[in-house]
Amino acid sequence: MKSLSLILFLTLGLAVVLSQDTSSKLIYADFEKLTKENRPISNREGQIIFSAMGENQANKPKIAPRMFGAQAPLTQRLGFTFELPQPNSWAEASMTIVGMKDKGRLDDWAKTLIVKAEDVSGYKSLSLDIGAAGATQIRLRLLSEGNGVDTGGAPPEHTLTITNELKPYKVSLTDFKQPSGDWVKKKVTTDQVLKKLTGIQISVTQIPSQGVLIVDNVAFEK
Repeated sequence: MKSLSLILFLTLGLAVVLSQDTSSKLIYADFEKLTKENRPISNREGQIIFSAMGENQANKPKIAPRMFGAQAPLTQRLGFTFELPQPNSWAEASMTIVGMKDKGRLDDWAKTLIVKAEDVSGYKSLSLDIGAAGATQIRLRLLSEGNGVDTGGAPPEHTLTITNELKPYKVSLTDFKQPSGDWVKKKVTTDQVLKKLTGIQISVTQIPSQGVLIVDNVAFEK
């Protein structure tokens, strides 16, 4: 795993952020809220779900959540350590932010999470503070699950190039596209998903890779 000094550089790399007008912004997750069990949740009390998967079951990717406390001028941040080893034709380590508080899980084999969809199609961009040691690209996905739109496992996504400095990025929502290919069985538009959004997923997909990713201040902006 990356050295402690590199992780400290990553967590301290963000400069003081100037105050912004929040009237045209939907703060999706700034990771200041915790459950009574001290687990991070989104600003509307949605779950934060960590997962890792890969093609090679004998060489599985690894993920471990990491919470970083307030350290002036930075506020509390969330992230995860990851390891995506070879050989794997595909692999990912992901953090999924559910927007709204859920109503538990259905009693079925998939244990489907009952979540509320919301219309965020009136916003123009997705902003977030992000940085990683050990990866130079991350995948952002707009999710619509449960009460949302059936994307057939292929939601709109965008690949973002990042550095080992925690800093702000803004991505136009028009940059999100559904993947193409014969494996995509359900065709959806980004606007359809935005009208019934249930979550945002942030993933490391580089193979091989090993390190730490840190996220803060995820928001939709007009």
